[in-house]
Amino acid sequence: MTVTLARTPPAPTGAVPAPATLRPLPPVALRWVLRAAFALPYVVLALVAARGTPTLSLGLTGNQVTFDRATAALDGGVVQAIGQLWPLLSGVLLRFMPFGVQGAAVLGGIVAGVLLQLLAQDMLRRGLRMREVVAFTIALGANPLYAFLALDDLQAFLGIALFALAVVDMVRFFAWGDTQAGFRAGLALMLSTLIDPMGFVYVGIAALAAPLLDLARHDQRGIRRANVLVLVFPSLAVALSTAVLDLMVLHDPFAALRGTIHVSEQRLGALRHLFATADGLLLVAMLVAGATLALLVRRPGAIALVAALFVGTMGGYAIGLVPVATAGNVFVTMLSVAIAILPPVEGRVTSTLVVVLAVLQVPLAWAAASERQVVVEWMHAVTAVVLR
Repeated sequence: MTVTLARTPPAPTGAVPAPATLRPLPPVALRWVLRAAFALPYVVLALVAARGTPTLSLGLTGNQVTFDRATAALDGGVVQAIGQLWPLLSGVLLRFMPFGVQGAAVLGGIVAGVLLQLLAQDMLRRGLRMREVVAFTIALGANPLYAFLALDDLQAFLGIALFALAVVDMVRFFAWGDTQAGFRAGLALMLSTLIDPMGFVYVGIAALAAPLLDLARHDQRGIRRANVLVLVFPSLAVALSTAVLDLMVLHDPFAALRGTIHVSEQRLGALRHLFATADGLLLVAMLVAGATLALLVRRPGAIALVAALFVGTMGGYAIGLVPVATAGNVFVTMLSVAIAILPPVEGRVTSTLVVVLAVLQVPLAWAAASERQVVVEWMHAVTAVVLR
């Protein structure tokens, strides 16, 4: 008589295991009501901020820089725009947006509300407790860094939102075997490359994160490489198409990159100074908080993903992919992705610790905002309009 022992599956590392059943979605009308309710405060804030007194720092925020660059590139003709306007989609969007930078701020407020609802909805469907969903939704949405980034740097915020939603679908694709989610993730990453200069950094992080995710079909040879190809192929196709277009028109396949990537001593000096101040310590605290959350939910492999996001964002700033007058990129990216991969928490004590860690992100973000001059000036301008 032969006894066959069941093979113990490997311990999960950075992915959410497939639930037995997904919670049903609420009616479509209710979902849109929730999105409108989440978006309303940000839209009102955008309208108030539009009446504020501009400052030198506020004139260098992402929306204004993208608008000025797109205007100069498109007014110089199509050929010039091909070499100077990268990523193309965000530049065209800002250039022809009704009411210009103010219109972009309103659109960013709408996207901010939609992203909050989508992330909260996904947490509920995965089986997280309501208190955990509320805590993380507040942690992400109830701080000035999230609002500032959404209203003042539309292209960066759209890129982060698309990356976070791509991670949600990437987990479903790898860990649950949902092929449709894999295609959605690939398309979301592709759109991020057309909108945000950091898009290809996000694609690289997504590809590097693939070994951390559990596989629903781990017994199939080559399945992980095939899954990664599904994720990155649309973005690689966009990169190749752009290079061919630049080669045909400007005789330089890297013309778009040369016009965007630049390393300056000023940026490197700012990074060195950053980590010698309280602002840098707060950024490191966010990194530690992300690693602690990964350990609490028993997903140690996610620490590598959190670290890659941190290093990728800092590197993006160093080579000119992130505007000088920006804030909140690290916080919003890391917390959004943490929410996207957060599994159902087991045990009351662990759940309480996770909720406490989520709530602590709010004062941490406010403290970080108080250390950034551009955010402080933005908050002062908004307060001055309200108190008039």
